[in-house]
Amino acid sequence: MCLFPLLRKRKRKKSSSLLDGHGSVIGTQERGPQIIIIGAGAAGLACAMKLLDNGFTRVRILEAENRIGGRIFTIPFGNNVIDLGAQFCHGEEDNIVYEMLSNRELLETSAAVYTKYDCIRSNGEVLSQDVTEVLKSAIASIFDEPIEARPHEPFSEYLRERFFQVVGRQEGIHKRVAEEFFENFKKVESSETAFGVEEASAKGVCEYWVCPGDYMLNFRNKGFISFLRVLIDSSEDHFLGKIENRINFNCTVEQIEWDQPNGKATVRCNNENLTFEADHVIVTASLGVLKERADTLFVPQLPLKKKRAIVALGYASTCKIFLEFPQKFWPEDWSGFTTLWRKQDVEKLRRSKWAWLEEIFGFYCVNYQPRVLLGWIVGPYVLKIESLTHDVVQMGCMKLLRRFLNSWLIPEPVTVCVTNWHSNLNFRGSYSFRSMLTEELGVSAEQLADPLAIVVDNKNCQNDSDSDSTSKKSPTTFIKPVVQFAGEATSSHYFSTVHGAVESGFREADRILQYYSHQ
Repeated sequence: MCLFPLLRKRKRKKSSSLLDGHGSVIGTQERGPQIIIIGAGAAGLACAMKLLDNGFTRVRILEAENRIGGRIFTIPFGNNVIDLGAQFCHGEEDNIVYEMLSNRELLETSAAVYTKYDCIRSNGEVLSQDVTEVLKSAIASIFDEPIEARPHEPFSEYLRERFFQVVGRQEGIHKRVAEEFFENFKKVESSETAFGVEEASAKGVCEYWVCPGDYMLNFRNKGFISFLRVLIDSSEDHFLGKIENRINFNCTVEQIEWDQPNGKATVRCNNENLTFEADHVIVTASLGVLKERADTLFVPQLPLKKKRAIVALGYASTCKIFLEFPQKFWPEDWSGFTTLWRKQDVEKLRRSKWAWLEEIFGFYCVNYQPRVLLGWIVGPYVLKIESLTHDVVQMGCMKLLRRFLNSWLIPEPVTVCVTNWHSNLNFRGSYSFRSMLTEELGVSAEQLADPLAIVVDNKNCQNDSDSDSTSKKSPTTFIKPVVQFAGEATSSHYFSTVHGAVESGFREADRILQYYSHQ
């Protein structure tokens, strides 16, 4: 994804031509509309590929990072790689990511890791398998039935009511243990969508569609980047595939002027005074970036309806901590554990400098990483954890591991990796959700996705494509999408997912294809 930071004003060169990263004119041998895509995440890449595959050659991607992928970020670590961002393909049926990969032997289930974990209390007591299965089954039963949410009901209230209805019918489950398990589960559920379940609208959760099939498919020892390779037709000799020479890295967008008499938009970047003129601009910035930068990014400012959507749609953060150990200290059949804090222990913890440890809801094994454990964090302490030194994070994690796994001999890790999606100005968080404010203001992903359009006549359209194909047409007016929006937050039902992002990129490419099919 891309970054739109606050920058001091500077004197710019006036230019009507499209410049590359070195200030030279590009695209002089290509015809057709000039299309600028802001962000090289899944949505931006999907949009670019569909346009290129349909003969639109004047496509350029502006990416603020020094890499492609956005919130897909695979790096070397331990025995092979880890995913700092998107990690799983969620479901099979109606999942465009799965459909693109289904015949490539890239996917494998991680279900065992996230279903066979231990539940351990903060005094080191491991819950029996019988008790654990009853508690897990109670949670599963909630999602086996359609969610019948009351208007303006927080998702946390709905979960609590249903969970204790089910658990109350079971024998041998102590109420304190059930409370501890439920508090942990709220964090686990929050990690699915990066929000606190207290902030989420139960009605909004109903808008999310689960793709049937295995919901926890990992990418073996290749990482999620292997999907990007497929998406852009990458090869050994050409990693960037079809987008090679069509992307500017480290290119931060400062301003988009979109309501211009010539029916075009001007995109200004903060490095080397780059200016791009475009017939269409597709913005795939994260909702977090739009929340922070929308007021200064767009000239003129966005319509009120879109501003309300940006404000009211939820966006939050999750954090991962990867610990690489010198050797595996856990049994072969062990997959990880969740942290159940006893009331007296968590109250004491909250009064200490280690209060942030409460937000780590568990440590789990990582497929194809025999010496690595992964800790997940959600909630208000994500930003604090991102600001801590790795030494402090390591010290805290070891305190937690040795407290919960107090009968094991645990060595110090050799490497620690902490993600920083909230701190990174290019992302400002992880992914979107439907908040209570979303429901209160009645906004939707469709409002975020609606393009900024202007009315143009056939004379202006003649500049958009090959003049030979339009010069014979009689004067006609068209509604032209000048600035379009893509990304997971613009997906009505697959928000927070890569497949939602990919579909949104295809959607905006289709919008352009449809526009020119009527010319």
